Amino acid sequence: MSESTTQTSLAINCPSCNTAMADMGDIPFRTGGSGGAAHLLFGNWAELGEGLLHLDAFVCQSCGRVQLFADSLTRDSIR
Repeated sequence: MSESTTQTSLAINCPSCNTAMADMGDIPFRTGGSGGAAHLLFGNWAELGEGLLHLDAFVCQSCGRVQLFADSLTRDSIR
């Protein structure tokens, strides 16, 4: 996974321990497509239904909780 160089300017506190969460930036999550045997049989055709969700990730350095938020591109794509 790659992180983008742009990070949000949100200050998010952990809902569990109320400490500041570290902004990990934009994380692209792959959705759809096929893997395993289907990919061996069909090659890149198996990835036709694949998409990416861009989520902003925040991690609590105290308790380890992770929170994900849909970025504006992802929110616009599901409307």
